[in-house]
Amino acid sequence: MEVIDTVTLATHHAAGWDVDTPLPRVLRVEVGSQQLTFSCRSHGRKYRIYGDEWSRFVKQNRGAVVTLYAGEGDNATHRLDVRP
Repeated sequence: MEVIDTVTLATHHAAGWDVDTPLPRVLRVEVGSQQLTFSCRSHGRKYRIYGDEWSRFVKQNRGAVVTLYAGEGDNATHRLDVRP
């Protein structure tokens, strides 16, 4: 799977995470055995992952290193790896 971006989650990421790779408006991700859904939108030349579900995820995982991997196909489920 292709790496989209890696970030160390901090409090300010609750407002959003900007990446360069185009993302769908509804981003489905696998986190371990969980399936989560985040909202995305264009933000200038970047794509922002944001919303209530994202804010909760950031609060629960603040300080963790998170890597987003691209899924395959049009209705792909992306993957987030979380390392404390």
